[in-house]
Amino acid sequence: MSVTIISVLAAVSISSFNLLKRRAMMAKELTAARNIMIAFNLYSVNNDGQILPGYKTDPNISNQDGEPLFAPINSRYPWRLYPYIEDVEGSLLYNGNESVMEDKNSDYLVSVFPNMGMNTTFIGGHFGSGSLLRPSARIEQKIGQFCIRHTSHIDNASDLIVFLSARSHPEDSWDGRGYFEVQPPMVLRTNWKSKPWTQESNPDDHGFVDLRWNGKAVAAMLDGSGRLLNEDELRDMRHWSPLAAEADLPDRAFPIRIENK
Repeated sequence: MSVTIISVLAAVSISSFNLLKRRAMMAKELTAARNIMIAFNLYSVNNDGQILPGYKTDPNISNQDGEPLFAPINSRYPWRLYPYIEDVEGSLLYNGNESVMEDKNSDYLVSVFPNMGMNTTFIGGHFGSGSLLRPSARIEQKIGQFCIRHTSHIDNASDLIVFLSARSHPEDSWDGRGYFEVQPPMVLRTNWKSKPWTQESNPDDHGFVDLRWNGKAVAAMLDGSGRLLNEDELRDMRHWSPLAAEADLPDRAFPIRIENK
């Protein structure tokens, strides 16, 4: 009997320890979300109100040792945001993801696998070949300023996602591995699968978003706050698209329909 009781108590202790560990990791990501938004805003302060581009090549970017970085490493947000953060570890990489710094290809890995991905389509803009909707005068003449690229364009800041818990491989999620971008449920077409998110889902089935915190993702909002959002909330386009937020459109990215030609 005593052996059974000890076994039960041991199982409960392990379960409680794991729960407390997960809560501590979630708290760390919430803190990182707020800190990364401080750096995000500092970029705008130092660049005449310009918003950090979500994906755009910058030949002036270097790593922690001052060595120049080249495309596509200097196109993704981590190293372009780096000058405004105290350290890569704890801000961009944490919860076990710090190990990428020990790899010989650490510059590349940091650029691809930060814990949180950026809403590149609607915040800052994705100017690469993989863009879901590249900012252009032609598109903006049709639908308006769909992508926030200057602080003067900001409205509904408390509702708009800038960064989210992200993943690139199902098996990496619980170890902290992330991805440099998150993609919205829809832009010109539906991007997310209709089936609910699961740990076993392919990351691109739900825009590389990771609901790793008991079915929720940590979100860094445009007003600088950090919060937890569930899948239903993340399927609401008012959290992604400034035009959807302005027009109160939960199921569409824009007030009018357009084609990406």
